[in-house]
Amino acid sequence: MKKQNINSFINKYSLNGLIESVKWIVDNTENQIKTASISDDKNVLSFVSIKDTYGLVDAELGVNDTTKLQKLLTVLGDELDINFIKHNDKITSLSITSGGTDIQYVTADLSVIPNVPSLKKLPPFNLEIALTKEFVSTFVKAKNALLDVDTMTFIKDKKDKIKLIIGYSSINSNRISMDITPIVGKDTLGKTIHFSAKYLKEICLSNCDCENAVLRVSDAGLAHVEFNNESFTSNYYLVEIKNID
Repeated sequence: MKKQNINSFINKYSLNGLIESVKWIVDNTENQIKTASISDDKNVLSFVSIKDTYGLVDAELGVNDTTKLQKLLTVLGDELDINFIKHNDKITSLSITSGGTDIQYVTADLSVIPNVPSLKKLPPFNLEIALTKEFVSTFVKAKNALLDVDTMTFIKDKKDKIKLIIGYSSINSNRISMDITPIVGKDTLGKTIHFSAKYLKEICLSNCDCENAVLRVSDAGLAHVEFNNESFTSNYYLVEIKNID
């Protein structure tokens, strides 16, 4: 396996260190390595998969300290050979070799990995926004300008135009307001609704190798975005933040 692929996989689910504990699943029937994860604050769920198993056997393993694994990978070259070390049929560590260098990463018991709820029935999405390069660039710059602000808000102004506001509050606040152009036919907003801006920023940055993604928003309190390319599929669900003041 190329180190670039495993690093991309990690970046897409960990979101720059915001999510640490996940279960990796190697599934040869579906020919993918996949993971599901949830943030500590329960504001985002991620489902990320590599579209190849690279010769690995079917397995489930716990990764409880993703940052430590990423640091260990930095000492290795571009081509990796991954093996599972087991004790009593349970995977206890990863052995990853590149050239003459080998690292060992101790895996976690699956019981300590947070359970991710299944999303079997999704609400209808009434608002859809294309995540164009221009939109993502402006959004990331806006979030960086307000680093201490964690929320973004979709709201209708007095002219019924939908806006995205970073730093919205019912009281006076530093904020940035962005005009958005919804996709025709998916351009309604029934209420003012808030989601995590810090997670959307990292979601966009970690999937910059994908194009044509759409952010879908439901008045029921859920937002969803999916990214696809020839190597990866990434799905993220943002949960409505109820109280922001």
